[in-house]
Amino acid sequence: MRYWVVPLILFLLMGYVPLVHSQPLLSITPLKTEFSGLPGDSILIPFELFNPGNLELENITVYITGPDDGFLYESRLIRGSLLPNATVTGTVSFKILNASPGAYNLTLIARVGSVYSEARVRVKVGTLVDYDVRIEVGEEYVYGSNVTVRLQVSSKSNGILNGLIGYTIERGGETVQAKRLAMYLLPGDRWVENITLIRPEKGEYRVRLWANFGGRQKSDVATFVVYQRNLRYDVRFRNGIIIIHVYDENGTGVQGIPIAVNGVSFTTGPDGYVSYPVKEPGTYEVVLNLDGNVIKTFVDVKKLFLSYEQANKTLIVTVVDSTGQPVPNVTVIAVGPEGREYLSTNLSGVAAVDLERVGYGTILLKAESNEYVSGSAVAKAVKPPGPIPSRTVPVNSTTPDSPSTPSGTSPPHSTGLGLILLVSAAIFAGSSYLAFFRPIVVEERIDRYYFIKVRAPRLRKLENFVVERHVSAVDARATKGAVTMENGVVLWKVGTLEPGEEAYLQIVLG
Repeated sequence: MRYWVVPLILFLLMGYVPLVHSQPLLSITPLKTEFSGLPGDSILIPFELFNPGNLELENITVYITGPDDGFLYESRLIRGSLLPNATVTGTVSFKILNASPGAYNLTLIARVGSVYSEARVRVKVGTLVDYDVRIEVGEEYVYGSNVTVRLQVSSKSNGILNGLIGYTIERGGETVQAKRLAMYLLPGDRWVENITLIRPEKGEYRVRLWANFGGRQKSDVATFVVYQRNLRYDVRFRNGIIIIHVYDENGTGVQGIPIAVNGVSFTTGPDGYVSYPVKEPGTYEVVLNLDGNVIKTFVDVKKLFLSYEQANKTLIVTVVDSTGQPVPNVTVIAVGPEGREYLSTNLSGVAAVDLERVGYGTILLKAESNEYVSGSAVAKAVKPPGPIPSRTVPVNSTTPDSPSTPSGTSPPHSTGLGLILLVSAAIFAGSSYLAFFRPIVVEERIDRYYFIKVRAPRLRKLENFVVERHVSAVDARATKGAVTMENGVVLWKVGTLEPGEEAYLQIVLG
């Protein structure tokens, strides 16, 4: 081959080789590669940037990457230009959050466009010994109530804490309760203990909670007072209700006082009152817990009983109590077919009902007094017979003469009297239809008492008769049949009544 051919070939090949353009270059170097810290620490990493290329670099970003959990990383923008073969220094930081103790590898990265440079750094996370102690308790407690103290120790460490926990409760310098125990807490864990003091004595109390983990000791202190109020009470019976009132020295009602009446538990309302309705006589036990001072008292409830006796046109009503003693100044209500009458018993417990005013037949009697359970009775009053007129027939010793009638004359005939009798009979038949063939229902209200009387027709039985009234009732009773109360409706199934028979329903309105 000729020597001149080779240079020619090389020259021709050079025409097909593309031109190589300059590419940016970047290098980052950490000035320190080993770090250590605890949760909560922020650490700065110093670095140096070097531009080994021949191009000027702008807007260089420096940031850190590493584990997703337990760390918070910062990124930083390097403002200005980095000339070829020039260097610049700076810092970028990261924060240790709740990373567990140990060694971690982090990556330091510098980037411009699609070109980047990275370097490794190493951080060692130590064990943070930190925790909180807390006492939860009120400031004041009424004597007689229980006191609950809540103790709590919460770990804020990133590792396991081992140590001691203890508490003391003192009253007037004397230890009431104390405890000491060894304990370990995992990261984020807590120790909780609720201490209940059963009806503690009066006085000022001091609670101290302490802990020692990893040689670091913390404590908390709280105080509370147990006191007793000067409470007073009244217990009385009025209008069928036992009334209990608890109040303070200023006469203001006290709420929330526990009270039991014959074993039934109540608490006083905002006005300090408790009401207990009574229907039967007897001795009722009332127990009051006045801030730990337990008081037991008794209320003697008596009932009114009625007896009656008819004396001609007067119904003599006698009212006695549960012991059989006459009760004066008691209101007696008598309701009869013709009306009603209000009376008051005298010193002997006697009241006289005028039967001419209330009528004869079935009479409903009721005795009422603020200090007794009301009593009732149903009386039957019979109208006394009237005087029988006498007729005198003269007796003659001789035969009486026959009456003489004028001849040809007849007695006068009255057509007007017959017409009157005919019209009266028609009116009587029409007005008496209800009494003979249809039942009669009479209703009457006296204060809180509602009375219904049903009378059967005189000529036939009354069967399957039902009375329904929409009233708010607390009690209902009947002389015959069955009575039910439900959802504001009183239903009285009278049953069967013989001709002319009467039945009564008494409703006590709410």
